[in-house]
Amino acid sequence: MGLLKVLFLFNFPAFVFGEVVRISLFNIEVRLLDITSAILFIFWGAYCIKNNKISKIILLPFLLFIIFAFASLVLNLTKLNLDQFATSLLYLLRWTAYVGILPVVLGFDKNFKYLIKRMLLFTGIMVVLLGYLQYFFYYDLSNLYYLGWDEHLYRMFSVFLDPNFAGAFFVLFFLFLLNLIFENLKSKDKLIIYSLLSALTLIAILLTYSRSSFVMLVFGVFLFLVIKKRVKYIVVIILALAALTLVLPKAYKTEGTNFFRTASSEARLGSYSQGFSIFKESPIYGVGFNAYRFAKSRNADIAAKPNLNSHADSSNDNSFLFVLATTGLIGFSIFVFMWYKILQKYKKSSLVIASICALFIDSFFMNSLFYVPIMFWLWTLIGTTESK
Repeated sequence: MGLLKVLFLFNFPAFVFGEVVRISLFNIEVRLLDITSAILFIFWGAYCIKNNKISKIILLPFLLFIIFAFASLVLNLTKLNLDQFATSLLYLLRWTAYVGILPVVLGFDKNFKYLIKRMLLFTGIMVVLLGYLQYFFYYDLSNLYYLGWDEHLYRMFSVFLDPNFAGAFFVLFFLFLLNLIFENLKSKDKLIIYSLLSALTLIAILLTYSRSSFVMLVFGVFLFLVIKKRVKYIVVIILALAALTLVLPKAYKTEGTNFFRTASSEARLGSYSQGFSIFKESPIYGVGFNAYRFAKSRNADIAAKPNLNSHADSSNDNSFLFVLATTGLIGFSIFVFMWYKILQKYKKSSLVIASICALFIDSFFMNSLFYVPIMFWLWTLIGTTESK
C-alpha cells in the first residue's frame, strides 16, 4: 500500500502540467496525468490480485458500463478498421483507469485521505496562479492553432489551453474552497486564507469568459448553499456575479470575450444536430465508445469531414449526447444508473452533490464529464468524502 500512496502522489504534479506536456504513443497524444494514472491503476490491480482483494475492484455500475462500452466497439467491428478499433479501445482503457481512482482512494486510510485533500488544495492553487501568469503574459493561443488548439484571445485558459475546460475546473475548485470556508468558520486565519483564495478563483472563472462555466458556477453555488441551508446568500452572490461581468477587462470587445457571441452557440447547435444524426445510425448499442470521430467522418460530406487532429473534433459538445451516440440507449441507461448510484451514496455531502450536478450542467455545453483533469479531480474528491 505504501507504493500505491507514492504512485498516487505523482498524479498531482502531472495534473499541474495539464495539456502543456503531451507525449505521442501509438499515434495517440497522452498527458503526463494519463501515464501516472495508468501506472497507478496497473499496480493497484496487481496489488488487489496478489492480496485476494478482487472485490475491491468491482464497482458494479462502473463495471457494467465498461463491459457494454467494450461490447459496443465489438459490435461495430465491421465499420472500424483495426487502427480505429485500437484507438477507441485505448480511450476506453484510459477512462477505466480514471474511474479506478475512486476505489483506489477509498482504500486509503483516513490520514492519507486528509493528505490528498491538502494536495487537491495545493494543486488547485497552482493551476489558478498559473492561469493568472498565462492571462497576463500569454493571452494569445493562435501560435498553437496548427496543433489543433483554438485561438482563445484575451481569455484565461491556464494549463488546459481551453478557457471552457479551465472555467469548469475553476468552478469545481471554487466549490471545494467554499466547502473549506464553511468547515473553518471558527478559525479566523483559515477563514481569511480560504476567502482570499476563493476571490482569486472567482475572478479566474470570470476571466475565462466562458458562459457555460458561469451557468455552472451559479447552479453549483445555488445547490451548495441550498443543501447547507444558507439560502440568504444566493441572491447576493448572483447579483455580484452579474455586476462583475460588466467591469471585466476586454468584456464585449472581442468575439471571444463577448458574452452575447453567437458563433460558438451556432457551432454547439451544429454539434448537437450531428450527434443526433450519429445516434440514429445505431440507436440501440451506439457506434462504439469513443469511436465518435470515425462515425463523424462517415457521416460528414467530403468537404466537411472533421479534422482528426483537432482537440475539439473527436467528441460531441454534450457529454450525455456523446454517450448516447457511442453506446446507444442501453449504454446511456447504464451510464445514468452509474451516476444515480453515486449521487445516492453521497447524498449527504453538499460538496460532492453540488460538484457533480454543476458538472452535469456544464456537460450540456462541453464534453467535460470525459475531460481527463476533471475526471481525476472528481473521482479523487469523491473518494476522500465520507459517504452515508
